[in-house]
Amino acid sequence: MNDAKKKQLNIIIGSVITLLAVIFVVLNTNPVAINFGFFKVKLPLIIVLVVMVIVGILLGWFLGQGNQFKKKN
Repeated sequence: MNDAKKKQLNIIIGSVITLLAVIFVVLNTNPVAINFGFFKVKLPLIIVLVVMVIVGILLGWFLGQGNQFKKKN
């Protein structure tokens, strides 16, 4: 498979996963209590899910950057 087709496939898969995540987040808006050990916070689930998706994206991006750095050396 050439690079152009791999990029297209990655974009399609990423778009489908993003769409599913957005649908899941929008359907879950009820408030939830989050216990941080010392205190509790009550937030809408949509905020918690959006923050976790962003954390996951950033974590994946940073881990991917480390792999790219290893490939260059």
